Amino acid sequence: MSLSELTIQKLKPREKRYLVGDGRGLYIAVMPTGEKYWYARTFENGRERKRSLGRYPDISLKEARELKAKGFNLDKEKPLALGVVAEEWYIKRHKPAVSKWTAYLTRKRLDKFILANFRERDIKAITPRELLPVLHKIQEKNGLVIGYYVKGILSQIFEYAIAAGYCEWNPAAQIAKALIPKRETQHYSVVKTEQQAAEIMRAINSYNGTRVVKIGLLLLAHTFVRNSEMRLARWSEIDFDKRVWIIPAERMKMRREHIVPLSEQALSLFKKLREFTTHEDYCFVLRGKNKPIGESSFSKALIKLGYGKGKFTPHGFRGMASTLLNEHNFNRDVIERQLAHVENNQVRAAYNQAEYLDERRKMLDWWSAYLENLIK
Repeated sequence: MSLSELTIQKLKPREKRYLVGDGRGLYIAVMPTGEKYWYARTFENGRERKRSLGRYPDISLKEARELKAKGFNLDKEKPLALGVVAEEWYIKRHKPAVSKWTAYLTRKRLDKFILANFRERDIKAITPRELLPVLHKIQEKNGLVIGYYVKGILSQIFEYAIAAGYCEWNPAAQIAKALIPKRETQHYSVVKTEQQAAEIMRAINSYNGTRVVKIGLLLLAHTFVRNSEMRLARWSEIDFDKRVWIIPAERMKMRREHIVPLSEQALSLFKKLREFTTHEDYCFVLRGKNKPIGESSFSKALIKLGYGKGKFTPHGFRGMASTLLNEHNFNRDVIERQLAHVENNQVRAAYNQAEYLDERRKMLDWWSAYLENLIK
């Protein structure tokens, strides 16, 4: 049965991609996303080949039939650069589906590692042998995990390209076992005693490096939020009158808004930070800069204080708070809620969020006073 423009417009997406034929080897593929792509089936040297003619409605039914009638020859196709497909994947498929922070990280890695090396390469001509040395170099220079992240982005781009008819295979999927293996996860030391906590707090209090970083470390101890949640904090998130910091869902690991009641000590630290930082948006910005401090700023400061690899990290403040607050018999559910650990039961999670807010404020007030006494 021949297609018509009306028939094509009425084709609805299904769980999996499906093809609808127009006759004589011309098909339209309907993606689960609702996008539609033209394909032509041809035979070369006795072998069936599938060729992409473009996306509908960019290519109309009439134009697709004309292209098929003229004979769509692979040798005459204009090479399609990986950079073009990568941009299409990022804008149409990736960015709308992830948080702003994840989109930012992907964009950064896409530009720095993928487009810098393969922007103009024909996406059909790229091979595993070409990808592997580049990824090995990234692993050696930027870290093993970053190499795996970049491989993952490449694989998603090629999977999108296959679905769109831009290429027929995914070379990135072939190299996973050839990458330098990730080391076993290293579990950093957890502060388990009051004496250990006192040593860390005194060390931070004596830190003579950048004031912005010092205040950030102290606030990590007082609020026990995650590293990225702290360093990307915005002034608009902090209500000085109500003594509360509301971190939006897109900045949280679990994609749920998180409320951080601020003790007098934490509030005072934010006020002090406000006095000498001039940036109108982000809290943790070095003088003369226009963006937040780097991902490793707090870690580097701890290393300078003697807490090198395997000893203590910014994430360690969360374990320190959990251990000592439990030791002092605070309600475990209250502690977990303040750590932004989400309940599996969504109804219970919503209930707890409302129920525990006052208790969390009292707990954080006690915690800040406790840390202050440790320093003394």
